[in-house]
Amino acid sequence: CTECGKRFRLKINLIIHQRSHAKEGPYECAVCEISFTDRHHLDLHQSIHIKDRAFGAKGRGKSYICSDCGKSFVCHSWLVRHQMTHTGERPYKCSECDKSYRRKDYLLKHQRQH
Repeated sequence: CTECGKRFRLKINLIIHQRSHAKEGPYECAVCEISFTDRHHLDLHQSIHIKDRAFGAKGRGKSYICSDCGKSFVCHSWLVRHQMTHTGERPYKCSECDKSYRRKDYLLKHQRQH
């Protein structure tokens, strides 16, 4: 992890772990859509995807491609989440106010403020 130095055998575990450091912010990873509050942390995070790009979605035998912009994803769920950026869909709604979010982790972070 570029934030704390923790190491993982599987890349997916690193990505999941990095979400614990990520704060809702304007800098979003185009591959897995984790958001960061500053560009530097986004750049550090994206290096994990660049290192793995040679193996990419096609190397794993699965490729999920966005029909709107052509971006490809290894996981179908990542494609579905990405497509919400095009549709504006925000399925996670706060029960205490009128705010809604594209991702459940954003809603949970918001709800802690109530």
